[in-house]
Amino acid sequence: MSKKNGDGPRVQRREKWIELPGDYAGFQFKVWVNAPTKLWTMIGKLATDEAENSSEGMEGLKQIILEHNGWRDFDDNPYPPASETAFWEEIPTELAGCIIIATQTEMGKLPNSLAPKKRR
Repeated sequence: MSKKNGDGPRVQRREKWIELPGDYAGFQFKVWVNAPTKLWTMIGKLATDEAENSSEGMEGLKQIILEHNGWRDFDDNPYPPASETAFWEEIPTELAGCIIIATQTEMGKLPNSLAPKKRR
């Protein structure tokens, strides 16, 4: 029987800076790599057309994507912090997609490194 506050191992929060490639080279953002699954479930709701789900998805993004390295828009104005809804409303959809894909890729690196390698 386990105790709620037992002596078992504690998950450490892992955060990492990621740099985007290609046309977004130099764009860096800090991500909570091992965020709870419930936050990714919230983000998944962005794909629906319901306003309630989009709002919940936005909350997930604001918790997983922690900050950026001073990004600026087309007119050289600074974007708001990544923790604000305005950031996600103002950045290009393409850039938002790149952030999500890069984050998912980073999340998969540790599990993929543990998978057995195929022998040739």
